[in-house]
Amino acid sequence: MKKFLLTLLVCAILIPSAFAAGNMTGTIRFLTMAEYHNALQGVIQAFEDSHPGVKVETEEFPFAQLFDAIEIKLGSRNSNFDVILTDATMVSGYAYRGFISPLDEYFTAAEKAKFTPALVNSGTYDGKFYSPPLKNSCHVLWYNKKLLDKAGIPYPSADPKNRMTWEQVVELCQKIMAASGDSTVYGLTFEQISRPYQILPLVNSLGGEGIGPDGITVDGYINGPGFVKAMQWYSDIHNKYKIAPKGIAPSETVGQFAAGKVAFLSANLFDYKTFEKTPGLQYGYCPLPYFKEGKPVTPTDSFHISVSNYSKNKALAAEFAKYLTLGAGSDIYLDKQGEFSARIDVLNSYTTDARYNSFPLSVFRLAALEAKTTAFPRPLSLGYREWESVMTATMEDIRNGADVKQSLDKAVKTLNAQLQIYR
Repeated sequence: MKKFLLTLLVCAILIPSAFAAGNMTGTIRFLTMAEYHNALQGVIQAFEDSHPGVKVETEEFPFAQLFDAIEIKLGSRNSNFDVILTDATMVSGYAYRGFISPLDEYFTAAEKAKFTPALVNSGTYDGKFYSPPLKNSCHVLWYNKKLLDKAGIPYPSADPKNRMTWEQVVELCQKIMAASGDSTVYGLTFEQISRPYQILPLVNSLGGEGIGPDGITVDGYINGPGFVKAMQWYSDIHNKYKIAPKGIAPSETVGQFAAGKVAFLSANLFDYKTFEKTPGLQYGYCPLPYFKEGKPVTPTDSFHISVSNYSKNKALAAEFAKYLTLGAGSDIYLDKQGEFSARIDVLNSYTTDARYNSFPLSVFRLAALEAKTTAFPRPLSLGYREWESVMTATMEDIRNGADVKQSLDKAVKTLNAQLQIYR
C-alpha cells in the first residue's frame, strides 16, 4: 500500500500537466483576430480533442477593430472572456491597468527560457510574466522578377552581407518605373503603410528611437535628427521621387504586389503563402535594406497570449495559452499561418531542417539570422496605444506631403499631454 501511494505521488510530481489536463472541464472564450481564424480553428480542434470536456469559443474582430474591442470589454471588467490575443506592445499597459493576470505559477523558468529572451521581456511587466509569445515576426524585401527583368536589373542578393541600401532602392525603382511603360506601376511600398511597427526600422537604422527609456518622454526622440531624417525620406518616396503610391491602404498592398503593380514590397514572411497561390507571379526576396549612413534594422515581436484578470477559469485559460505557445498548438498554428516562431528550438530548426533548403521557405533561414542580429523591438510604454495612434496619424500626414519637422513637433505636443497620466 505504501509503495502504491509513493508511486502515485511520484507520478503526480513528474506529470503535473497531463494530470491537470485530464481533470479540466469547462468552456473558455478567446478574444482574437479574424485574420487568424483558419489557423486558430485547427489549434482549437486539437486542444479540445486532447482535453475531453473542454470547449473553446472565439469572438473575432478584424485587426483594425481588435484593440478597441479589448479596451471596451476588459475596461468594463467583462468576465465573459478568458484568453486575449495581445500585441507585444500592449502587455505592460494591460498589466498596469489590471486587464490581464500574471502567469508565473503556470510557466516555469525552464518553459519561459524556451522563448527568445526579447519576447519574454515583451511579455513581462514589473518583474512578473504575463503573456507568452504566440509568434515572432520579421520583414524582408520581396521583389517582382518580371518588373526587374524588363528594366534589365539583376535580382538582389539574399545574402545579408550584400544587403542593399534604401538609397539604392530608390534608384532601382526609378529605373523600373521608367522601363515599365505603365503609369500604374510603382517601385516600392510597405505592407503596413504608416504603421510604426514597419516604419520605425527606418528611424532605428539612422539611430533614432520612438520614445525615451522611461517610456514617456518623446521630445528629442520623435522630433530628433534620426527620426526627422528617416521621415523626410519616407515623405520623399511618396512626394518627391514618387516611387511609392498614395491612396493605397495597408489591406491592399500585398494584392498590388501580387498583381504586378509594385516592384518591391517590404512585408512579412507569411505573405509567401499568398504569392505561391498567385498564378504567374515570379518573385524573390532579399534582406530588408538600410540607410548607407546607418545600420541594418528589422522589425520584431508580434502577438502574445494573455489570460484575462476577470476570467472565472484562469487555470484552464492558462492551459490553453501554454498549448498555443509551447505545446502542439504552436506547431499547428505556425504551419497553417506560415508564421515565424518565437520558440528557440524552432528558430534553430530553420537552419538544419531540409524543408528550408529551397525557395520560398528558405526565407525563414534569413529571418532566423535577422532575429539574432538586426531585430529591433518597438518602444515599451504604458501609453503605447496613445503613442501609436498619434504616430500612425503623423506618419500618414507625412506620407501625404505634410511638413516633416512641423508634423513631428506637433506630435510631441499632443503626446506630452496624452502621456501625462503615466508620469
